[in-house]
Amino acid sequence: MQELIKELVEKAGLSEASAEKAIETMLTFIKSKLPPMFSDKLEDLIQGKFDLSGMFGSGDDTPGDSPIDKLKGLF
Repeated sequence: MQELIKELVEKAGLSEASAEKAIETMLTFIKSKLPPMFSDKLEDLIQGKFDLSGMFGSGDDTPGDSPIDKLKGLF
């Protein structure tokens, strides 16, 4: 989360306290829109503890590796 705070301080000109409050407000809003099972993952993602890259394949366009291909296999 420190990385995000740093970005807001540098790019938006916010104080560190304002950046922290902005992030807290944003997280609360987004969590209210997500199913409960995803809210802890959002927190982990912001803190750098959760990597989404495994969900979206290797990035080399291997057939069957895209999220759409994975969904097709479910039905």
